[in-house]
Amino acid sequence: MTAFLTASDLPDDRRQHREWLLALAGAPTGVVVDLGCGKGDDLCILAARHSSADVRLVGVDTPEKCLEGAAARASADPRVSFQQARLDGRLPFPDGGVDMVYSHNLLECLADPSAFAAEVARVLRPDGRVVIGHWDWDSQTFDATDKALTRRLIHAFADWQQAWMDHADGWMGRRLWGVFNATGLFDGTAQARVLTNTAYSAPWFGYENAQAFRSLAKRGLAHVEDCERFEQDQAALHEQGRYFYSITGYAYVGRLRDLEQPANPDGSRWKR
Repeated sequence: MTAFLTASDLPDDRRQHREWLLALAGAPTGVVVDLGCGKGDDLCILAARHSSADVRLVGVDTPEKCLEGAAARASADPRVSFQQARLDGRLPFPDGGVDMVYSHNLLECLADPSAFAAEVARVLRPDGRVVIGHWDWDSQTFDATDKALTRRLIHAFADWQQAWMDHADGWMGRRLWGVFNATGLFDGTAQARVLTNTAYSAPWFGYENAQAFRSLAKRGLAHVEDCERFEQDQAALHEQGRYFYSITGYAYVGRLRDLEQPANPDGSRWKR
């Protein structure tokens, strides 16, 4: 049997969020493409859940090492394949050759998200579906004693351009709808879900992100003393039963407009 990752392999907080995002994608049909697929987690979950022989699941990303691992894990399922390609230019698919485009946490790394949205429109078939999800890193909320310190660390984390990133935009979650709506090529809606933690310990998302603040200090983007003080405060709140963390994940869910169809009374072009 294929050793697919399942949603149950994830910590509960991220599992619940992934369940929400994949539910927006629904049952895959035709050619489904995951752009910025990383290790192929979402494609593997979709493949494990849906046994239709007619679906083709294609993961695309730039780092070769990630794709090698993803391909090895999914090698027993002929419906799943992976391609290496840059994601900030022309995508490796013909015009109208894709039924659904899915992506999670990619657009913050692209210098021109609008050009990416136009490429998504190019490769989608008429009425093709799009599900694009993204954390809004500047929406992270930690209860804390020192408000000013906490705000500084959250903002620095949101603005942090890591070494592997060509670009960084910690506000991409809140910008998803605007990026796709402004093209005039899609009809869609903005969806949102808040992930919450009430325990400051591994493997919860808030704990892991708080630990990542130390990476800011290593790069001169924060003071190590501030990170240590923040961590001590979070641990103290946990002991007092007062710890709270949240982050908002957004998704743009829509379809490619058929510009040859007359508009509905509300101005949209969704097929009824």
